Amino acid sequence: MDWLTWLLAAVIVGIVILIIVSGIRKKKKGEGGCSCGCSGCAMKDSCHPQQNK
Repeated sequence: MDWLTWLLAAVIVGIVILIIVSGIRKKKKGEGGCSCGCSGCAMKDSCHPQQNK
């Protein structure tokens, strides 16, 4: 394989790692993963169980 293939693979792996790290940070802050609001979401009960009344 040539160096361009390795470079492209490294960029893709880096982007995937950044997405995973961002998701972990959001989860620790208590934010949802989709960033679209929870009012109409079918998964809101599993995403934020502590906020249910």
